[in-house]
Amino acid sequence: MRSLFKSFVIYFLLSVGAIVMIMPFAWMVSTSFKTRSEVERWPPIWTSKNFSRTWYVKNNVSRVSMGGLDWKGLTLREALVLLQQEFEQNVLRIQIDDDPVHRGTITVFFPPDAKFFRGKLDSNVFEEFANKLRETTKQKEVLQLLDESIDAEEFFSKFFTLYLHGKDAYLDRRNYIDLVEKTINTTAEQIEILSRYVTRIPEEYRSQFLNFVESAKKVCAEIVSSVTMFRKGKKAILDLTELEALLKLLKNSLEQLSVNVLSESVRNNPVIRLYEQRVIDPIETVIDRIGTYLFVHNFFQSVQREAVESSEVKFKFMSERARKNVFSSMVQRMNIRRDLEIAVAEELKGPLEGLVERVEKRIDERFYSKLESLGVENVRIYTQQLKQSASQFLNLLKPKALNFRMFEDFSQLKQWLQQDDSVASKVTLSKLEQLAFGLNEQEFFKAFQDVCEEIETISQLRAALSRTQSLMELISAPDFVEEVRLKRNQTIELVLKDVHPVYLEDERYTVRVDYTFKEMLGNVFHNYISAWKSAPFGIYYFNTVFVSTVTTLAEIVLCAMAAYAFALMNFPGKNIVFAVFLSTMMIPGEVLLVPNFITISKLGWIDTYYALIIPWIVSVFAIFLLRQHFLVLPKELQDAAKIDGCSHWKFLWTIVVPLSKPAIVTAALLKFVGSWNAFLWVLIVTNKDKFRTLPVGLQTFSTDVGTVYNLLMAAATFSILPILILFLLTQRYFVQGIARTGLK
Repeated sequence: MRSLFKSFVIYFLLSVGAIVMIMPFAWMVSTSFKTRSEVERWPPIWTSKNFSRTWYVKNNVSRVSMGGLDWKGLTLREALVLLQQEFEQNVLRIQIDDDPVHRGTITVFFPPDAKFFRGKLDSNVFEEFANKLRETTKQKEVLQLLDESIDAEEFFSKFFTLYLHGKDAYLDRRNYIDLVEKTINTTAEQIEILSRYVTRIPEEYRSQFLNFVESAKKVCAEIVSSVTMFRKGKKAILDLTELEALLKLLKNSLEQLSVNVLSESVRNNPVIRLYEQRVIDPIETVIDRIGTYLFVHNFFQSVQREAVESSEVKFKFMSERARKNVFSSMVQRMNIRRDLEIAVAEELKGPLEGLVERVEKRIDERFYSKLESLGVENVRIYTQQLKQSASQFLNLLKPKALNFRMFEDFSQLKQWLQQDDSVASKVTLSKLEQLAFGLNEQEFFKAFQDVCEEIETISQLRAALSRTQSLMELISAPDFVEEVRLKRNQTIELVLKDVHPVYLEDERYTVRVDYTFKEMLGNVFHNYISAWKSAPFGIYYFNTVFVSTVTTLAEIVLCAMAAYAFALMNFPGKNIVFAVFLSTMMIPGEVLLVPNFITISKLGWIDTYYALIIPWIVSVFAIFLLRQHFLVLPKELQDAAKIDGCSHWKFLWTIVVPLSKPAIVTAALLKFVGSWNAFLWVLIVTNKDKFRTLPVGLQTFSTDVGTVYNLLMAAATFSILPILILFLLTQRYFVQGIARTGLK
């Protein structure tokens, strides 16, 4: 019974130890499958929605049409493309406030009671509404919007942006409650100040006035305590129910603060008029903010009478071939030179990603040849300078709606620049004259025109490619949805026909993403693919395998010879030399970094494989391990080999090494793993990706901004897999090598 209990305890402890050892690796693998939001989730979870075939994603309507573009998250190139395009006003944008969608079939569901207005609101109807609004509101910003807006749609867009969107939104929960509390606290202070003017009230009414003041103070305190509860809510913006409750609360309080409770003879007193100005008027302004919104909102809802026939917009990602066809048709509609069109057609044989850069490179190569024929030296630098000047020149023409083709020769171009008084024109003219120096003016002008046309073409291609890459294949939609795009995998754009987006931006949409089994697998391994593409991991893998293999083979050869000498050969001072060797194991590796780096630098080995291999091809531990194993071998084997005339070299490689396979495999495995995981030395002696290894490559996912843990864990997983496989294949030799070393 005791032995059974002892066995149970041993196996239990072994199981716990195994679980504790496996847990970090299991968590690493689990994290590698997660989305970014799941990594940041607390408490953490083991599962991931990537294994699900249906997602319901959080979303909100992006009011870009209601007051400007949100530049957050845009790359410089995307921003430049947007600046060069006319901003589309007929697009409903639904922002996915969730993990990006990279594949699958997306369905946007309209609310069951969704209504909209087709076309534009009649100007007479809007004018009648505007007049009523001017009579009812005291909000200066709203009155200004009425004066600035061309039509109803523009006013609604700007109005709802002012009230509902941005950190300074009028009806933002915190903003409005802060405004109410600040106003009430200020009025309470004013009431306290006015109470000191009691001597200016007729003596027979002073008691009534003081009671009124005390009552007003209590009302102010009650308002502050009552509105505090509205600070908490599910959404940042106050909803209609909360607005109506606040309006009722504030109006009731205003009635209690009204001077109507005072005698009529007191109301005309200057102190009371001052009270109305400093107490009543500010509170009425706060109330008017809600009243104005409800007035506009009710009118806005009243004009939307047409129900949405189809309750969903369904679309999916286009295939690469379909995108190429769309892009090709866009290029054909562009007014570009024939040779540029041919260059685009040739590059379309490759992937769409990076197409514009490849076309630009192809055009530049042709332009280099042309410049060389003109006798230009350093054509690459010259082309870069010419492009900069051409870009500056085109920027000068754009605000004036002029075209570079209007100039017939270089003299006319210079004359136009001289007539323009801007500093930019003078700088551009100076640069162009410097670039044209020593060249035929007509030939230079032709080259300059070619560069201008190339810049315009590349700009058009970039815009077309941006649109193509975001274009989706429409499956079903209401009749007013013409096209669907998905920008940056997080912004759904519905291109509308005869419907202004403002009439659909007040709805709440449900977005569902459905995946096939193949697409689900794509989600599961998406982090691995993204991590692999985030850095040149193919180069890192090759370098790691090459350096680890060469270092391991070189160490085994050299350490086997050294171990043989210390174990089976006799020479003066053998034990002393071996003791010196062992003593070097006590020197921390960090101490040797600086002298080794200086040596490598003097030899000119920075950014070479020599720096990664040569310093680590000898290991004292490996020499010690193999020596101890060689001492275990029977002495008679060496004596028999001597009798047969076998040399030391032959005896080592034909008898000793084969018999020491477990120890050699152990030493090789330890060296291979150590070389595979080397980080600090590789980081110090390499500056280029061409020579870096996997551990250094993993720092790609850690920056000053933060760490992308799901991609880091994915990269760490595929980096460690070869080591795990190698250990599983050689664990038998590893155990034997450790167990037998030193046994007699």
